[in-house]
Amino acid sequence: MKTRTTHHLLAAGLAAAGAFVAYSPDAHAVDWVIKNPSQHPEYRAELEPHANFILFRRRYSGVYGRGAELGGGFRATIELADPMFIKKINNTIGISFGVDFTECRYCRYRSDNYAIWSPVALQWNFFLTRSWSAFAEFGGIVRSEGAFRYVDIDPAIWFGTRIHFNNDIALTFRLGYPMFSVGVSFFVGS
Repeated sequence: MKTRTTHHLLAAGLAAAGAFVAYSPDAHAVDWVIKNPSQHPEYRAELEPHANFILFRRRYSGVYGRGAELGGGFRATIELADPMFIKKINNTIGISFGVDFTECRYCRYRSDNYAIWSPVALQWNFFLTRSWSAFAEFGGIVRSEGAFRYVDIDPAIWFGTRIHFNNDIALTFRLGYPMFSVGVSFFVGS
C-alpha cells in the first residue's frame, strides 16, 4: 500500500512541475541553449550528496521485493568530453560513481539491516536552458547486504533532471532502476 502511495505522490509532483513550466507567464521567453555547444557551466566534476528511495529491488533469490527502502549517498561525476556524441548540441559525457546506503528489508539475516550500493555509469548530459538540464545514465551497480556480504551486480539505468540555481549549484532528481534520488549538485573545477 505504501508503494502505491509513493508512486502517486511522485506522479503528482512531476505533473505539478510540468504544469508549472508549461503554464508559467515566462514559458515563451525561455532562453534555450541546447543548440549552442559548450554554453553551460564550466566544470570538471559534479559532486552530489542525495537521499535515495527504493520502491522495489531484486532479492538474491531473483524475486522482486516490494516496499520502500530509504537511505542516502554520494555521487561524483567526472566530465570526460564536451561536447561528445552530437557536436552540434549542448551536451557532455561523464563517468559517474558513488556509494549509497539504504535500509535492507529483504536481507538474508536480520542483523544485516542496511545495504551498500556502489554505482558506476556513463552519464550523458543535455543542457536545455541556462537553468535546466537533463541526463541519462547507463551502467551497473554492485549491491551487498551489510558489510559486503552476498555481493551481487545489477544493471542500472537512470534518467534525471537538474534545476540550476547558478553556475555552481543545482537541485538534482534521478529516476530509474534500482532507485530514485533527490540531491544537490555542486559543479567544481572550472
